[in-house]
Amino acid sequence: MKFRHLIIFKYVCEEMNMTKAAKKLFMSQPSVSQAIRELEDYYQNQLFERLSHKLHLTEAGAELLRYAEHMLALNAELEEVMKSRSSIQKIKIGATVTIGTYCLPQWIADFYDKIEGIDISSSIKNTKDIEKSILNSTIDLGLVEGEIDAPDIITKPFMQDELVIICHDEHKLSTKKSVSKEDLKNERFLIRETGSGSRRMFLDMVKSHDISIQVIGEFNNNEAIKNGVLSGLGLGVVSKASISAHDSFIELNVKDIKMTREFSLIYHKNKLLNKGIKAFMEYML
Repeated sequence: MKFRHLIIFKYVCEEMNMTKAAKKLFMSQPSVSQAIRELEDYYQNQLFERLSHKLHLTEAGAELLRYAEHMLALNAELEEVMKSRSSIQKIKIGATVTIGTYCLPQWIADFYDKIEGIDISSSIKNTKDIEKSILNSTIDLGLVEGEIDAPDIITKPFMQDELVIICHDEHKLSTKKSVSKEDLKNERFLIRETGSGSRRMFLDMVKSHDISIQVIGEFNNNEAIKNGVLSGLGLGVVSKASISAHDSFIELNVKDIKMTREFSLIYHKNKLLNKGIKAFMEYML
């Protein structure tokens, strides 16, 4: 088995069509089919099912794809490292919306003030998407507020955050010094989207306290939730880190409920930690 086979396999998985994969690879369709057969013979597993003239990954194929993506990414990283050892080192960071919007820009600026010769590129995604990117080696490090389930990912907490419930200043709960769990029942809520650590934490909390609520809006960032609250749509659940002195909504003091969580730095247990990655990890931790 050669890297060529894994590259062909990855293209076929992306297209789920031998002919389209062959065109992208500038190969003939029979050559692509032969490479897939060689892989199946080598691993003694069927990688694709051919149903109604369409390809479908088998369980063995899906498992091989996970390893292939990781191996190809490591190979690309090796090529980059060996060809540019004396040049600027690059780090790819994935940050969740809260961290990426309100914290990461300042952290990167402070890091650049202290360390030279490192170039950081960042992307903003939710916790589950960052987890997938770490497993596929498309990013080097993740900065998340949600829980990580994958056993191959190492998690290192580095600071605490808190989720808070906010309301419009004309909401019926805005004048209460202390809000009870009963007060929250059947209220309309604006929360984060599926895959967000904030969403998971809030819904786990209301379930554990047996608080029935109405979710009337799901958003992929705190600012949209805050704007919805200011428009009088309902209560919002946002990170304390997203609140500034200029915000005009009310933060509710909910009795006996504290939604604290940790921001964590994550990376793959088999990740090759170059000097640039190690330097950023030391800065964060």
